Amino acid sequence: MKSLNIYLLRHGQTNENKEKLYYGDMDIDMNECGKKQIYMAAKHLKNIKFDKVFISERKRTRQTADIIFKCKRNDYIIDPRLNESSFGIFEGLTYEEIINKYPEEYKKWSEDWVNYCPLNGESCSDMCNRVNSFMDDLKNIDAENILIITHSGVMRAIYCYLLDKNINMFWKFGCKNGDIALLKYEYGNMFLDSILHCNS
Repeated sequence: MKSLNIYLLRHGQTNENKEKLYYGDMDIDMNECGKKQIYMAAKHLKNIKFDKVFISERKRTRQTADIIFKCKRNDYIIDPRLNESSFGIFEGLTYEEIINKYPEEYKKWSEDWVNYCPLNGESCSDMCNRVNSFMDDLKNIDAENILIITHSGVMRAIYCYLLDKNINMFWKFGCKNGDIALLKYEYGNMFLDSILHCNS
């Protein structure tokens, strides 16, 4: 059986990342530091022939892909299941701002972060379920190398997927801008092979 190599890449830094804001739906650009991170990542990926490239609906993942391939391509596969979690009324706020502006909502969130859904957003459970669906579908793809350009929450959800979809492990993983993770799928087993940090 041929091994499937799944490369996960988090988009480069944005100003909102730098300011530690919660955001998912906000469609914003990478900053200069983020672009440098992805140029570093491109050096590590340059000799790999990718059969398919998946990105989220957000332009920061498309910008990342364009740097990796040194051009704008029209064959990226856009899958909304790879979107960052939607934080609803928490979008664009820091942790401290959420506590101060929405104390009751914050209390509910802190008491049940898995299932609590902020107004106009989605719960962590809902986000992980759509990511799980995407990962299940990947197992049926006929390919050797796949690149997935996505977001920190999605990458954490994928790591939980590897641990029998154990969502309670979600916050046990770090995920920096420009991180490259390599997963392998062999003989019916998907596992994490390596993680590389490409941060400037």
